[in-house]
Formats: sequence, C-alpha cells, structure tokens
Amino acid sequence: MLVIVAVVKNVFLEDASIPPTNNCSEQAIRMSTVFRKVTNCFRSQWGRDLFAAVRSIVNTGKRQGLTAYQAIYKILSTNCSIFSSS
Repeated sequence: MLVIVAVVKNVFLEDASIPPTNNCSEQAIRMSTVFRKVTNCFRSQWGRDLFAAVRSIVNTGKRQGLTAYQAIYKILSTNCSIFSSS
C-alpha cells in the first residue's frame, strides 16, 4: 500500500499536465451537492439515479468541449460512448 501511495504522490512532479490537487473532481460534484442540499435530498431513488446520470453526461461533455445539449444528444443518438475521442 505504501509503495502505491508513494508512486501516486510523485506522478504530478514528473508530468506537468497532471494537477497536484483534486480541485477538478471537487468542482465536478459541487453542482450535485448544492442541488441535493437546496432541494432537501431526492424524493425517489429513480430521481436520484436520473439526476446522477444526466450530471455525469453533462460534466463529461463539458470536459470534452461540448454543450449540455450536444452531450445529451450525442449519447442518445449514437451507440458510441461519449468517452471516445472520435
């Protein structure tokens, strides 16, 4: 376990494209956390699951330079993954 942690700790020192913090991850879940707190949680499991799926698609599309509409359209209109580079 310590060997893995030591390797992971030093990866960002060797590759400048890897940020040394997890701010991107924290910012990605911020909207979901704020929505959950403002609405006093979800009233159903399917609502929770739907919100999580839509936020995942929108955030992934945003990281690839797509608008929310483009990301949702792409995922619904094709059999390819939104994670593909094509």
